[in-house]
Amino acid sequence: MTWRLFLVVQLQFVIFQCFVVLGTRFQQRGDRKDLDEVIQHLRSTLQLVPQGDPQHSSSLNNLAIALQIQFEQRGDARDLDEAIELHQSALQLRPEGHPQQSSLFNNLATALHMRFEQRGDGKDLDEAIKYHQGALQLIPEGHSQHLSSLNNLAGALHARFEQRGDGKDLDEAIQHHQRALQLRSEDHPQQSCSLNNLANALQTRFNQQGDGKDLDEAIQYHRTALQLRPEGHPLRSVSLNSFANALHTLFQQQGDGKDLDEAIQHHRTALQLRPEGHPDHSASLNNLASTLSTRFHQGGDVKDLDEAIQHHRTALQLMPEGHPQQSSLLNNLANTLSTRFDQRGDGKDLDEAIHYHRTALQLRPEGHLLHSASLNNLANALSTRFGQGGDGKDLDEAIQHHRTALQLRPEGHTDRSASLNNLANALSTQFDQRGDGKDLDEAIQHHRTALQLRPEGHPDHSASLKQPCQYTAIQHHRTALQLRPEGHPHHSASLNNLANTLSTRFDKRGDGKDLDEAIQHHRIALQLRPEGHPNRSVSLNNLANTSVNTISPRR
Repeated sequence: MTWRLFLVVQLQFVIFQCFVVLGTRFQQRGDRKDLDEVIQHLRSTLQLVPQGDPQHSSSLNNLAIALQIQFEQRGDARDLDEAIELHQSALQLRPEGHPQQSSLFNNLATALHMRFEQRGDGKDLDEAIKYHQGALQLIPEGHSQHLSSLNNLAGALHARFEQRGDGKDLDEAIQHHQRALQLRSEDHPQQSCSLNNLANALQTRFNQQGDGKDLDEAIQYHRTALQLRPEGHPLRSVSLNSFANALHTLFQQQGDGKDLDEAIQHHRTALQLRPEGHPDHSASLNNLASTLSTRFHQGGDVKDLDEAIQHHRTALQLMPEGHPQQSSLLNNLANTLSTRFDQRGDGKDLDEAIHYHRTALQLRPEGHLLHSASLNNLANALSTRFGQGGDGKDLDEAIQHHRTALQLRPEGHTDRSASLNNLANALSTQFDQRGDGKDLDEAIQHHRTALQLRPEGHPDHSASLKQPCQYTAIQHHRTALQLRPEGHPHHSASLNNLANTLSTRFDKRGDGKDLDEAIQHHRIALQLRPEGHPNRSVSLNNLANTSVNTISPRR
């Protein structure tokens, strides 16, 4: 028995050494074969360690972690379910007060958080937060794992905020990230992680509340984190990606093309650091595509739009069936195809976009974190197709989806104002088609409520100033134009909106001043939309229609 036990211990040691070597190589190269071999060795180790052995719990935990990594790479939900079961078994084998209990709490919480991100079941997230809180209570300040626990709890609270919209969760998450940053000295090896995480949370709060200070602070932290991750640093691509996302947001707020160009540059560099086969290759393709799509909206260069669609298609093709990010890639490709339809008018693009939105919705069933987002996107695409083909079924379905999405975004939800605005637009369209005053009354009510949720300073304040009520529309469009001065990417759109509303008032009242001002705004908008711009044809058409009124006798 002595020799047998000795051989088993030696075999465990050899397997462990293989695990370390292969695991390290997988982290560096991302080769799936290395991970497969690691999992195989860990299963062998578990079979060699009897259930009563003190190391059995550790073996369960190690295999669970490897399966989590495999799930992140391949998206097979069975790996994650098995990992959670193994973590739960490992925790049951550690009595209360065991020195490893906090680590097991943390590992189980992390796996539950991952499953929440895949399936959107809030119970998993609530349980994850409970275990993260338990881990933090067991780890006193000054312990080497205290900072990690602060960070993990903050990440889970951030996720719950994004699901339920409770600002208290986000504020608490930011507090934990700030505390973690304070406890890490400037030369701490994880300083860049704390900076990156705090920056991401501040950016989310900016998206909710529109306070530019949060965004400015986030960008400052991202720049510092990137400096701490020079070329060759394993997390440099993460910082490049996060910084690029923040710059993208800054562009959307301030309209400075330099910010957008820098964002695209960082996304391209991140993509180079994540070649095909890298677990984040698809994510980088997707992020670059999204930023290129935004630049297309600004400059109208069709090359940006075509490249964006190409990257979105490649990212989707590389994503295995069932991967938790598949629905997001479907959604993004659909949005970009809708944009190309707006430019070129090819109904195939719009039909394909609706197909992808429907598929994404199926992957985000009721209860999923992004179910309301998919309802909203599908509804917008259907509204667009109604505008093209005039099929009332498309409009009816769009309004139905917008109503459902609004119900899923209660007061306090970050996207409630967007749902109110979208439902109002669809009802206004239905009023134009069917003439039912109730639709217009409801549309005006929703627009007013959305505007209250987007006070001055909110990034979408100017968009909410578009009211269907004729008596207030011109005033709001003038205010929106002031918020989008010359050089702003949406300046021409505001000119166009104001001109259209003035033209409508002219039709009703016959005041020539309204017509003259409308033509003036349409001319300026047309100058801002040179040949190749996706909305040049719209401006040409609007100017032509308005100019026709100058020929007709004025009342």
